[in-house]
Amino acid sequence: MEFSILGILSVVLELFRPILLPLAIVIALDLLLFARVLRRHNQLNVNAGIKRALGLGAIVGVATALYLPAWTGSSLAQLQSVIDYIAVIGGGIGVGVAVGILAYPPLQLMVKKSH
Repeated sequence: MEFSILGILSVVLELFRPILLPLAIVIALDLLLFARVLRRHNQLNVNAGIKRALGLGAIVGVATALYLPAWTGSSLAQLQSVIDYIAVIGGGIGVGVAVGILAYPPLQLMVKKSH
């Protein structure tokens, strides 16, 4: 396999192939919950839901950035170049954003407006 975009995409596809069905189910359930949020937005405290999702995403993102080297059999001490740090920080940001987006609908449905 040559080093090209198609080569990289095929490796990524093989990595994610075992989890594609469970991931699709989670995304479908999240979209259903988001549709429910949109229907009930007048009854919900939207600011509180967004803040909770942002907080959870930030916590998970920082934890991911700290633990990502250990998950790959490495350590934070072995990060040597700027590219290593950018990759770890980018991975943490990506996981944090994904968790925040996936967590928003259930968290939002838990927060009602106080009258």
